[in-house]
Amino acid sequence: MNKVPNHLPKSIDSGWSLQLYSGDRRLLCSLYPSHGWVFLAGICLGFLMAFISFGAQLKSPSSPSLSTPMEAPLNID
Repeated sequence: MNKVPNHLPKSIDSGWSLQLYSGDRRLLCSLYPSHGWVFLAGICLGFLMAFISFGAQLKSPSSPSLSTPMEAPLNID
């Protein structure tokens, strides 16, 4: 029976990362779980701001009613 060496970590679940390389094996960018969480938080915040601004536009007061009769802006006599 094979025994697992003690120098290996107890947990194999160490997260993930995505690394993109160019054709000449140069690292272009790295993406980590924190990047995903920040992107998701930005999407949620954007939708929240759009929802709030859309709700504010619906509740905006309509044009004020004038008690005096309306006059043309350029009254030429």
